Amino acid sequence: PRFQDKQIVWVQKTTQLYDGEIGIFYLNGNTYIKELHDEPDGVYLISLNQKYRPIQVLESDSFKIFGKVVC
Repeated sequence: PRFQDKQIVWVQKTTQLYDGEIGIFYLNGNTYIKELHDEPDGVYLISLNQKYRPIQVLESDSFKIFGKVVC
C-alpha cells in the first residue's frame, strides 16, 4: 500500500475531485483514503492496496469528499 495506517498526509480541502484523484472520503460512518473512479455504471472508491475490493458509492449512501491528498 502507498499509505500506511496512522500515516500523516497533506490534504487540500475540497468537495470535488476528478476521476483518478486520491482523496479523503466519508462513507456511511467510515473514513477512507482511496482513489476516486467515476465509471459509466457508478462511482467507486478504489484502494491502492489490491487486497481490498472497490467500494461502490450508492445514491442512498451517506457520502462526502473531505479533500484531495497532495502527498
